[in-house]
Amino acid sequence: MRRSYLTAGFLLLAVVAWMASPYFGFGAQKGVSGAAPAAVRPGESEKPRMRVRARWSEARPVARQLVLYGHTEADRRVQLEAEIEGRILALPVAKGDLVRAGEIIARLDPRDRAAWVREAEALVLQRERDYEAARRLGAKGYRSENRVAQALAQLEEARARLERARFELSRTEIRAPFAGILERREVEIGDYVKVGEPIGTIVDLDPLVIVADLPEARLAGVRPGLTGRARLRDGTELEGRLRYMAREADAATRSFRLEFAVPNPDLAFTAGSSADLLLELEPVPAHEIATSTLTLGDDGRLGVFLLDDGDRVRFLAVTIVRSERSRLWVTGLPERARIVTTGQGFLTEGQRVEVAAEPDGVDGSEPDA
Repeated sequence: MRRSYLTAGFLLLAVVAWMASPYFGFGAQKGVSGAAPAAVRPGESEKPRMRVRARWSEARPVARQLVLYGHTEADRRVQLEAEIEGRILALPVAKGDLVRAGEIIARLDPRDRAAWVREAEALVLQRERDYEAARRLGAKGYRSENRVAQALAQLEEARARLERARFELSRTEIRAPFAGILERREVEIGDYVKVGEPIGTIVDLDPLVIVADLPEARLAGVRPGLTGRARLRDGTELEGRLRYMAREADAATRSFRLEFAVPNPDLAFTAGSSADLLLELEPVPAHEIATSTLTLGDDGRLGVFLLDDGDRVRFLAVTIVRSERSRLWVTGLPERARIVTTGQGFLTEGQRVEVAAEPDGVDGSEPDA
């Protein structure tokens, strides 16, 4: 019995000594090799550092690219209307046909108007003779000045009637005001039209116009004359120039109308379809990064993580000034920056990390030293 008590006592003393050993420095601070680790700085975590990849990046001048969503429109569009009453006698152009400037689109029955012109011409001839006779008699004193003036007034009235008759006769032929396409035709042969009734619609598609709304927050650097591209829904890209920018914002949207013109000599592209407008703005210093480098900050802004000289993480919001496929060009960073390219999804502001250099050829920038 006594021997059992002694054995238990020795075991108890051994356990107490083992538990107390860290407080007296017996091997608690030794690693496997027996060397003591470096002292932990105040406020620094003892957890293993997260490994990330990073690269040095230099800002370079990059042409900013403004991308807007819009649609195509005809350069000009006009609805032809009847200027006189009459019956449609002929329609020389079919719907969808190309027309030249001045080409006849529709012809009204001219018979009444032709008769009115002949009648007015005869009356003018008579009034001219009456006025000439009155003028000669007045010069000899046989007619008063009032009678001569009355004959002149009657002559001018006859001339005005002739001018109106000729005008109405000319309006029996409805002509295209410019070259284009007869997009719509509202009448058929035999229809009787009144003044103001539509005859057809002509559109001019060369140049083709891409219309977009520019938000007031993106006005900087935008002006007529800028070059750029229009990307149609089928992927076709057309080069052109910004020809118009509104100087007054739309009251409802607070945006400004833009008109971007692209050549369309073969009329291969149509109006009314969706299109993206890509304008080239003045160059700014920007960093080229992969889209995967971007991350979302706590405040909801897009940005990237940078590393300082002590390998601590810093988040900076960026502005995208250009994008092409999987590449981005951003501003908002220092001229030279060490950007985290891998592992940024798990970082927090101020965190210290272990850095591995990105392999050469990635991001097109200088590798981390």
